[in-house]
Amino acid sequence: MSTIPLTFDDQNTPYTIVGNTAQDCRKDSLPLFSILLLNRGGKFHREELLHEIYKIDFAEILYIEGPEFSYDIEQLSRKYPEVKFLLCQSQISTGEKINIGMEESQSHLVFVFWSNNKIVSNSITAELIKRTEQQNVLCSVPVMKNIHHKDIPSIQVPGFIKGNLKVVPWSPVKNSIESIFPFDYCGIYNRKKYYNIGGFDNNIKNPYWQKLDFGFRAFMWGERIRLDTGFVLQYLGDTEVENSSPDKDYKIFFLKNIFVKYKNNAGFIPLYKLLNYLYYSDSGPVRSIKEFITIRKWVRENKDRYKNDAKALVKLWKVPE
Repeated sequence: MSTIPLTFDDQNTPYTIVGNTAQDCRKDSLPLFSILLLNRGGKFHREELLHEIYKIDFAEILYIEGPEFSYDIEQLSRKYPEVKFLLCQSQISTGEKINIGMEESQSHLVFVFWSNNKIVSNSITAELIKRTEQQNVLCSVPVMKNIHHKDIPSIQVPGFIKGNLKVVPWSPVKNSIESIFPFDYCGIYNRKKYYNIGGFDNNIKNPYWQKLDFGFRAFMWGERIRLDTGFVLQYLGDTEVENSSPDKDYKIFFLKNIFVKYKNNAGFIPLYKLLNYLYYSDSGPVRSIKEFITIRKWVRENKDRYKNDAKALVKLWKVPE
């Protein structure tokens, strides 16, 4: 089992670029921010949304899909020549797609959302971008609304109940409250901070555990994910139900985050935790030992990045009122 890189150079995910491969011809300098549009649900809402975001003249636009491509990509690239279409050649996770988008982006802020989302009430403005820059957080997350215009409990609050980790969905009740991860990956990411924490782990395929790993690592390494109530997205269809049951990806998340202890200004995994892992892991003793050693080494290599551990993080978490 490999570990996440601190840059994305060794992901080696093949993809093709269609459309704008040079500097955006609408701008004389780098864009204020990039829009990374993730495809979901085929072409039903896509072109209408592309038409709307194309009007945002201070943004670079990237669109990513694959490995099954829409037949009209070439047509769209001619209609929207300044959009960069990123076409993945193999089946990869959403986090991996975002990693690709971060590499292709030219700006330091990247707005990630889906083709079945709608930007509500012109909330994407230069003022929002300026506010996000001033807040200097890893990710600024929006208020999320369902198809009926009702708020989705999109703020994720972590806690330990009888020693077991629980993440409770919470309504976006107050500006600047924190969420352990961006709901459905949506938000405005600070690209430099994103690189500094290594992005999404391409070894974790389950979206729930991939996002939770990203969030715990971010907060344990001193970054923040916060709500901006002036930033609103609405779903144009039903939201997808995620699988949060323990699986092989849960094991990677648990090893990398919950087993980590913080002492003397450094993170580490105590060797005695191997016995716990052998007891609960279903990989068999030989493979379990290899998994444990690999992650323990990764934590040791990044020990100075830690500012706290999962237990302290959850204990100090401010529950929204």
